Order: sequence, then C-alpha cells, then structure tokens
Amino acid sequence: MFSKKGRAYTNIYLGLLLMALVIRIGKSVFFYFDSGLNENYILIGLLGCTAIGPMSYFYAKTQVSGNKKFDTKSLIHLIPMVLLAGYAIFFTSYGENRALWSHTIVRGIYLYWGAYLLYAIFIVVRQSLILKKTFPEERWTQGVLLGVLLIWIAYFTSSFTSYLTGSLTFSFLIYLLVWMLITQQKKKQENKRNKTQLVPQMKGSEIDRIKSKIRSTIIDDQRYKDPNLTMPSLAKLIGQTPHQFSSFINDQLNQNFSQLINSFRIEVAKEKLSEEKHLTVEAIGFDCGYNSPSTFHTSFKKATGLTPSAYRKQSITTSDL
Repeated sequence: MFSKKGRAYTNIYLGLLLMALVIRIGKSVFFYFDSGLNENYILIGLLGCTAIGPMSYFYAKTQVSGNKKFDTKSLIHLIPMVLLAGYAIFFTSYGENRALWSHTIVRGIYLYWGAYLLYAIFIVVRQSLILKKTFPEERWTQGVLLGVLLIWIAYFTSSFTSYLTGSLTFSFLIYLLVWMLITQQKKKQENKRNKTQLVPQMKGSEIDRIKSKIRSTIIDDQRYKDPNLTMPSLAKLIGQTPHQFSSFINDQLNQNFSQLINSFRIEVAKEKLSEEKHLTVEAIGFDCGYNSPSTFHTSFKKATGLTPSAYRKQSITTSDL
C-alpha cells in the first residue's frame, strides 16, 4: 500500500484488497474457535467482506487501463459498506438479530462481492482473450483474481463444507502469490542479465562523443528553448534511433529524457539568473523552455534547493562580495 514504486493506486487497491480479505478471514478464524465472539468484531469482518468486491474491481480496472490517477467517483462503490455500518449502529445490530444477518444480509454481501468479482474477471478476460491486448503484470492479476474467486466460492458454499475453508483457501492464495512474485522477479533478473550480455559495451571514447553531441545539440543549438522537444526528435538530431538514444541516457547517464532536458535547462537558467539581471525570473523561465512560471519554479527548486528569485539574490550578493 505504501510502496512508491510502480503504479501507486494499483498498489493501494491491491493492499486494500488484501487488508479486506485479512479482516474477513481473521473474523472467520476467531469465530470458528469462539462462537461467542463479540458482535463488534463480527461486524468489522462483515464490513471487510463488503469491501472485497469493489477492491477487486478497482484493482483489475487500474491494472488493465494503466491509469495512475485516483478517481474520486470510485468512492461511490463503497456506499453499501457505509450503509451497512449505519444500519448496524442505528437500527439492528448483529447481536440483536443474528438470524436476519446470518441468512439475509450475509448472503447479500456475498452476492455483492461476487457481482463485482465477476465483472473484474470479465474486464481481464476481455482484455486478454477478446481484445488480444496484453498489460503489465497480466499473469499476476489473473492469479490474484483467481485466488479471490476461490475464496468467494469457499465462503459461498461454507454451509455445505466447513467455515474454515475460506481461511485455508486464503492461505493457499498467499503461497501462490508469493511463488508467482518470486518467479516473476527471477524472470526479470534473468532477462536483465541476458539483455546485458547481448548489448555490446560501448567504448569510453564513443560515450564521450555522444555526450558531447547531446550537449552541443541542446545547449549550443538552443534546443532547450523548445517546450515541445521530444525524445525521438532529439535522437534524430543526435544521429541515433529513439531506442538507442533512450538506452544511452538510461544506461550511461542514469537519467530519463525528462531529467536530461531539465538538467540542461536548469544549467542555462542559473547562468541567466546570474548574468542577465535585466530579465525577469518569468522571462528566463519561458526562455529556457518552461511552459509556465510555476513549472519553472518547481523544477528549479527541486534541482537547486532554492527558488529562482532566491538563487538570483544569492548570486548577486556573492558577486558583490
């Protein structure tokens, strides 16, 4: 949930899904060994169960779409959980009418969970089999949804089997996901090693030549002024394919394209702020290829630790001394 790597909201939805499962499974285990469990704990478990379906749907949707932005409309899907909590607090709690909750409300929760889960599975199946389009972590996503489906089946049929079936299925799911994660990481490392072996090492003189060519193209030819400068267009000016150029700045410069361009723009901006005192800070920002003063201000402060105005004031003071 708190990982900063990858697609943030996909991680959050997966974390919330697992948390909801843990809450539901935990309630089952405690209730199995103590049927007189406090009704508040039972209610919390049922509320967690209500969130499993929507979290499965959000997770599948963000995985397939690759959307990294949080959609506030998604909170609407959690309204049933809020209403259920309100009903238990203000009307009839689990302890006051166990028959109603056990036979009617709980079945409704499972149907609610199952409807969302089936739609989540449909989204993934449609993307993979009907549209014939792949997406990142496709196998992993399928494994997660398969595991949640097995848990749902275990609980939905628990009256014919055992109440602990869902807990055992959840344990199986965790082991399965851990195995998939380890296998996936090993495969990535192996592909990385193979890629390193296949890509010939560049000579130091060639690296220096390309670095010099990049600098002269961006600085001397003033390409940094173009706010719409793209990686393919710059690669063409350097004399490389977009793939070659992208690999070079990633492997040899440890930067991406945006970081590379921004470093040169900041370099020029620092020089202009110190020497061209007749220009305003905003004018210098536009002249360096930034679309807005706020973007220039944010980028400059992130790179130097100072705002453009503070940097100019500091440089003027230093030159006077």
